Amino acid sequence: DSPLTCILLCLTQDPVRPKTHCEHHRDSVQTTSPEGYPLLGAYVPQCDDQGLYIPLQCHGSSGHCWCVDSNGQERPGTRTPPVFYITTYINCDLLSEKQHKKGKLKK
Repeated sequence: DSPLTCILLCLTQDPVRPKTHCEHHRDSVQTTSPEGYPLLGAYVPQCDDQGLYIPLQCHGSSGHCWCVDSNGQERPGTRTPPVFYITTYINCDLLSEKQHKKGKLKK
């Protein structure tokens, strides 16, 4: 192989990035029993394409949804009551801004 081949291969291959906190969190959740059956009731964090926490997290079994910060920590006062499935879009940034203005959240 020539140096040119290596350069071309190195430039065209996607580097493997390390897993993010969200991806480690998601992958650590046990979703199947030792027998291989799906476990109900387990909350599995949702990550975006870059491995960051999606601002709106929902628990599939309970129907509760809440907003999280960049570390996956629940933002106080953002948890919704159980819903069948989200039928309206919840804007976590707008919700946090409204609560901050009411003095419920501190930066």
